[in-house]
Amino acid sequence: MRQAIEPTLKLAITLHHLAEGSSHKSIANHYRLGRSTVSNIIYATCDALYEALQPTYLAVPKGKEEWKKIAEGFVFY
Repeated sequence: MRQAIEPTLKLAITLHHLAEGSSHKSIANHYRLGRSTVSNIIYATCDALYEALQPTYLAVPKGKEEWKKIAEGFVFY
């Protein structure tokens, strides 16, 4: 049976991809893992990060007043 990949390694692989834009194949070679394994790790970790961070950092404004307040922060020419 294969050993499970540690969560810290999964995060490192994902951050490597996001920071450098490296291909899944080159990251797989770097960490000595299969390309499909690396792809699955990156997609799963990004999904988990989105689910955890979305409510706080990507919340959709509620109501017209919030939208207007946000729009006022932009300069239109």
